Amino acid sequence: MDAMPPARHHAAWRELVDDMAHAADQIHRIHSAPTGQPEPDASRVRHLQLWPYVLAWAERSFIVSDLAGQHRPTGAPLTHEEQQLWTDLAQAAWRRGDLDVDDVWYSADNELITLAHLVEHGEQTVVVLAGEVGSEQMRVLGHYDTVNTAVEASPPAVPAGVLHPDVAPFAPQAPTAEAPVAKLVRQVDEARHTGDVYMALLDAVDDSGFSRGPLPRLTELLDRAAKFADALETRQGQRSAARLSVLARQLGALREEIESAAESLGAGVLPPHRTPRPAFHTSPTLPAPPVTPPAGPAAPRTPGTARRR
Repeated sequence: MDAMPPARHHAAWRELVDDMAHAADQIHRIHSAPTGQPEPDASRVRHLQLWPYVLAWAERSFIVSDLAGQHRPTGAPLTHEEQQLWTDLAQAAWRRGDLDVDDVWYSADNELITLAHLVEHGEQTVVVLAGEVGSEQMRVLGHYDTVNTAVEASPPAVPAGVLHPDVAPFAPQAPTAEAPVAKLVRQVDEARHTGDVYMALLDAVDDSGFSRGPLPRLTELLDRAAKFADALETRQGQRSAARLSVLARQLGALREEIESAAESLGAGVLPPHRTPRPAFHTSPTLPAPPVTPPAGPAAPRTPGTARRR
């Protein structure tokens, strides 16, 4: 990070790296410390002690791995004339729908980088773009024959941001009566790229086969309730049936709107300043090894009040 351009999120990244170092130290300490118990009880106690630190690494290691890949050579910059030429081609391709986005990320300069396929006269070129796609600030950094070559020549990605700093994707989840909807909400909470949100929205409105989404099922419920109300053969029942039928049709229109909104998300990534919180603001106090191992297999939750993403 000392060699990267200054950014407001570096302080948070440093806290996370220090947090990971603390967790790694504790993992080594627990592995090397004698438990004073025979196996397999000793292994079980050790696993329970290790759990918070292993969990922290599972949830936050992307920060370390992305930062470790920062310092590598990139492709030579284009001349001003060549950049202007390819930028004009990319803008024109975007307007006619021939610029297909493949991936997006942020660079160390806090600039949005996009990998896209540009189709021109039936031929396809992989281009690396800086700036929001389709905006006046968009410019071409390079053009290549293959995706791998383009990635190697592009500015490396910094860790993507998170929607909520306290979301913990590997933490045990309490059972819920709304499992399908809760799963989709959790998928959005854990998303860092628009693709995950896109799939969650499509799953919510999916009306095909066995895996129908919650919105079509709700529409079916309203239709069935309308039929029931109409079958009462009363004025009040008929009025309720009419209202329920209207609501079912409105949900059908809403389904189309959700699909359209999902497609309009495009390719995007959360900015890097949306950092997760460290797992350990202070060193957690480890419980003393019990004389008798715990009866249940459940692992303890991560200690401390701060949680990630």
